[in-house]
Amino acid sequence: MIHLNNFDITTVVGNIWYVALAFILFDVITGLLAAAVEKKLNSSISYIGLIRKVGLFVALAFLVFMDAYVSANGYIIKLGIGLIVAYEGMSIVENLSRIGINIKFLTKYFDKSKVNGDGE
Repeated sequence: MIHLNNFDITTVVGNIWYVALAFILFDVITGLLAAAVEKKLNSSISYIGLIRKVGLFVALAFLVFMDAYVSANGYIIKLGIGLIVAYEGMSIVENLSRIGINIKFLTKYFDKSKVNGDGE
């Protein structure tokens, strides 16, 4: 469990916190695999991606502050984590398509420049 001055985020938002962490981890892994398949593995691009992931946690920290400030009882945090899960989920689907996994039933709704035509 993650504690900060007796604050446990799982008591506020439940286990979806761990789902969000898992989605972020899977996005990083599938992104690296997709870059390797496309022979575009680049440390500076990976560094920018890592900065974006840190930005997600900064945004989540801001949402925790705002939730406490307006006494929203965790609803703002839950909304933020839900949006992070949705965003990371779409990125994972794009990465899987770039790797070459056939997921046409999902990728037909995505921007064609973001998904690999071979995986469709």
